[in-house]
Amino acid sequence: MNQIIKLLLIYVTVFSYKSFAATVDDGVTLFNQKEYKQAQAVFEPLAKQGDARAMFWLGVSQFRTGKQFKAGHTLLKSAEAGNPWAMLMMSPKDNGYCGYLGWPCDPSWRDKAFSTLQVLADQGNGNAICTLLYRKGKPWWTYIPILNKKRGGELAEKGVKNGWYRMASCGIPMDMKKRVELLQYAASQNYAPAMVELYYLDEKGKYKMKNSAHFLHDAMKLGYDSGAAGLFHYLYPIYHKINTYVDIQNLTAEDYNKLKELYFYSLVSQGLGYKDDFNLQVLIRTKNNENKVVKLISSDEENKIEERAKDFLKKVKPNLFLDESSNMNTLLNP
Repeated sequence: MNQIIKLLLIYVTVFSYKSFAATVDDGVTLFNQKEYKQAQAVFEPLAKQGDARAMFWLGVSQFRTGKQFKAGHTLLKSAEAGNPWAMLMMSPKDNGYCGYLGWPCDPSWRDKAFSTLQVLADQGNGNAICTLLYRKGKPWWTYIPILNKKRGGELAEKGVKNGWYRMASCGIPMDMKKRVELLQYAASQNYAPAMVELYYLDEKGKYKMKNSAHFLHDAMKLGYDSGAAGLFHYLYPIYHKINTYVDIQNLTAEDYNKLKELYFYSLVSQGLGYKDDFNLQVLIRTKNNENKVVKLISSDEENKIEERAKDFLKKVKPNLFLDESSNMNTLLNP
């Protein structure tokens, strides 16, 4: 009986380990949720096993938690292990922190990074393609108009359909119709940056996407701060136009509802990571042409909105939607 129990315990232990063994992608998910310490706990054992990608994300996570000098050492190890994005991190031309922090950077890493990225790009790696476009410049065929948009659209479509959603908007030449089509596909796969871009593309109704503000709502529900920030800026004009006592008198019930929603989106965007200092007080001119600070909604309404925002933020985790091809400063800076 004891032997059976022992065997069962061994089986459960092994099964549990295999079932819950974390991957680099699991760590990246935690990183994008701003759970940097938990992410490091995932990356560290994988980095010790020699995983260059885990080393890269460990270094980026260390940087975000204030361990900048340790991050430089980790990123150098990742570069030496063959990660091209770590190589760019160790290139003085690509990373301004090299000199500032005294990292052991070297200009030779840049060419090594481009060579490695080109191999990955030839294999269809969308992050590599986008990084090369941003860091190195356009490929030769983009300078030939006939090939430009057609070939770019084909390349981007293949990449986006394979899950490299950033390829819809990282500068690959294509006509606008194809770009919108690919952004809509990426949005349908819950890629929030594509939703926000679709909203701004259609801000003036040029592409006839009905009620495009719903893209911002969907992005916000996925934890993307730019979705909430977009909704905040969408409604901000109602606040901006209040300058005098007469302006307040002329506010309609609909205007007050917009002000309440504006405050809600402000709280949510701040909770998800967007920085703004919006408040419900406004400086106006009175009938006697005096300056006076006025609160736009009641304290009771303010408390209700704050509770609503707290409830929303309890249910929605932040999501930065960052990957290796993201802007370097965005990756490093919280």
